[in-house]
Amino acid sequence: MITTRMIRGLIALSLISSLTPVVRAEEQPAQELTSEKASGLSVEVSTDILSDYVWRGTICNGNPVWQPSVTLGYDTGDYGALSANVWQSYDLTHKRGTATNSRQACGLQEIDYTLTYAISLADFNFELGHIFYTFPKNNGASDHDLYATVSYDNPIVTPSAAVYWNYNSAHDADPSVVYFSFGISHDFEPIEKMTISPSASLGFGDNAWGKYITDESVGTELSDQTIGVSASYSLTENLSLGAQINYTWIPSHTLRHLNYMGCDKDQLLWGGVNLTLKF
Repeated sequence: MITTRMIRGLIALSLISSLTPVVRAEEQPAQELTSEKASGLSVEVSTDILSDYVWRGTICNGNPVWQPSVTLGYDTGDYGALSANVWQSYDLTHKRGTATNSRQACGLQEIDYTLTYAISLADFNFELGHIFYTFPKNNGASDHDLYATVSYDNPIVTPSAAVYWNYNSAHDADPSVVYFSFGISHDFEPIEKMTISPSASLGFGDNAWGKYITDESVGTELSDQTIGVSASYSLTENLSLGAQINYTWIPSHTLRHLNYMGCDKDQLLWGGVNLTLKF
């Protein structure tokens, strides 16, 4: 059985941005604000066009979506970075999943607001944040997540982990809902100005998470796995063009039986293109 959350249209990250290349505000790469650049204010404007809206292994929309975002950051240098992000998801068709509803579908479906604090200590990157999900066409429904991520930079591969606590939901979900994600990634630069990033991630949730998505008590289950590759090319010092392709599937037989992914699917190939402006 599909819950309301499976049909909503953010962060980030994935949330770790290098793990799951997909799309919510939780996946916005706040760690970039603590990179080797001068401290101070920064602004990033990004827009994605994706074949599907996939979030934590669920298909929020199995049709094309447009997802713009704006991030305002302040890098304090050795004391870390603060950022505020606004992310939106627009349905580009009158379909959501396999259903057609010209009145509810098409146009703005979701607006997410994310506040983060990120800091690098030695080779470790840490991030703490809060996500406020809102759904304008769903009678003012909203969700709230607290999250934490950590990744370890090294020349071979970058492992990372994230935990999301959905402590408050408009549809009275169990406040113990917790989702975890683990992944690996690595960046290659085959030519000047181009970066290619293969990645893999594994997500799982506690019993409350499974019930939150499927309305059934399923215990702790591996909910989703994703492998993918993204590429980015710097057109100018401030403007870059990117693309991604991903394959997501549901490893749990129990969750497949309960239609965890939605749209009567248990695997999906999806992707899209991205344009990012930083200044």
